[in-house]
Amino acid sequence: MKRIILSIALLSASVMGAWAQEVEVVELKRQGEWMSVKLNLNMKSVEAGRNETAVITPELRHGQHTQVLTPVGIYSYNQWYYYTRKGETASGQEEMKFRKGRMPETLQYETVVPYRMWMDGAQLYLNREVKGCCGSEEESLSSTYLAHFTDDTVTDTVYVDRTVVVEKVGRTRSINGRAFVDFPLSSTEIDPNYHSNATELGYLRASVDSVRSNIAWSIRKIWIKGYASPEGPYENNVRLARERTQAIKDYLMGLYNIEDALIEVESEPENWEGLRSFVEASSLPHRAEILEIIDGDRSADDKEWMIKSRYPGDYKTLLEQCLPFLRRTDYRIDYDITENNN
Repeated sequence: MKRIILSIALLSASVMGAWAQEVEVVELKRQGEWMSVKLNLNMKSVEAGRNETAVITPELRHGQHTQVLTPVGIYSYNQWYYYTRKGETASGQEEMKFRKGRMPETLQYETVVPYRMWMDGAQLYLNREVKGCCGSEEESLSSTYLAHFTDDTVTDTVYVDRTVVVEKVGRTRSINGRAFVDFPLSSTEIDPNYHSNATELGYLRASVDSVRSNIAWSIRKIWIKGYASPEGPYENNVRLARERTQAIKDYLMGLYNIEDALIEVESEPENWEGLRSFVEASSLPHRAEILEIIDGDRSADDKEWMIKSRYPGDYKTLLEQCLPFLRRTDYRIDYDITENNN
């Protein structure tokens, strides 16, 4: 059974309409027991009004079968805080979540799902849903056909140009991802059942599995970088960032029996860059003053104390809506292509 990679270089604007500026490249790829979907989305063209949320959801369909992929949520300022306070998402699912004005111009969307036989002949659609203020029923929904995947051929007439690509032996490629593995206060031990850890660890495992399941691929290196937030004593955050990153490494080594030398770890004690980005894009009452403190030459502990003591209301907002999301783990899986798959 052949593995097909569908690479779309140019979309037909007459068919795609408003989506033509939003989807730049689509790639469908079967990798052994996994189906990989990659999209490049032009995020700046996604419109979400002041009190709206736009949800983009790729979806594989074939007959009565549907596989909904990870949604992308683009939130206006008001909607961001509304859903964050409720601990929910606009789609009602785990999603890639962005606040309007703080998102990348181009999102390199990538996800993997277990391959099923019905996916031979499946069509890839992109759904776009716009939701009104505060969870209201006001919404609009549109769906756009993108591609048709089959076992050994690609049949569609949507694209001006398309090519079937066979990967060449000797190339090194990478899978990049981000996991928000949460730890109880001051703990460095992974609890898979804590908060959304089961889902986040699932994303990490799916990335590793997508490489390991392909007999023609060989892992060259796994790079992991863990971040702590600017909350609490700096020296303690040095330890937490280091030991929590090591815990992720130990988790992978124990799960997959991966050699120690194949996993490289880094840690950043306090994610001040992420904090600054949040504050800069916010409407906090003392936004300018907090930015001045962040950009100053004081110690990390002094900066946190000044923000906390001078602007307690703003600091409370940061505790609820920003700091938890600064504690994250970035990872990259480098792999070699050791033989052709066709």
